[in-house]
Amino acid sequence: MRLVRYHVAVSLDGFISPPDGAADWLEPYGKVAVGFLGPWMKQIGGIIVGRATYDQSIGMGGWMYGQTPALVMTSRPIEKGPQSIHAYGGDPAAGLASLRARMSQQDLDTDIWLYGGGVTAGLFLRHNLIDLVELAVVPVALGKGRPLFADTETQLTFEHTGSQPIGMGCVVNSYRRIGNGEKKRK
Repeated sequence: MRLVRYHVAVSLDGFISPPDGAADWLEPYGKVAVGFLGPWMKQIGGIIVGRATYDQSIGMGGWMYGQTPALVMTSRPIEKGPQSIHAYGGDPAAGLASLRARMSQQDLDTDIWLYGGGVTAGLFLRHNLIDLVELAVVPVALGKGRPLFADTETQLTFEHTGSQPIGMGCVVNSYRRIGNGEKKRK
């Protein structure tokens, strides 16, 4: 089964962006990110993204993920989007099922990248649909900003599966959901 992997850059104080959603705080770390994400993207066969993150991506030069099937969680239609994009505003489990159905049957070893943002991640967390959380911790404190998971009071337990330094003080920490969300037993 293809895993849903919430892979996101996060500040030392736990924010995925400042309050305005800007990504400029990540610019000094761009080469580090590209060096890591290039090989990492070979593991990805589908993308889930929230509407604000999708619009921000389009505004920064267009959708850069080509024909990789993508699900945009939104209640508004997308005009003039790439063929690979499907807008969806319903139950996240049904949206995920439709994305899995559109993914290539030839590459069954690929996973699904939950690209962002915090509102969409919170929705998928509430529905217990995130298998892995991969935090690219960037050595910057933002002070305030948008949370990793927004609008959720869900408690799920994840176990640490590894850490990988990727340069300039950045570390990718990986966490796997335990079972169906039960707490880890000692």
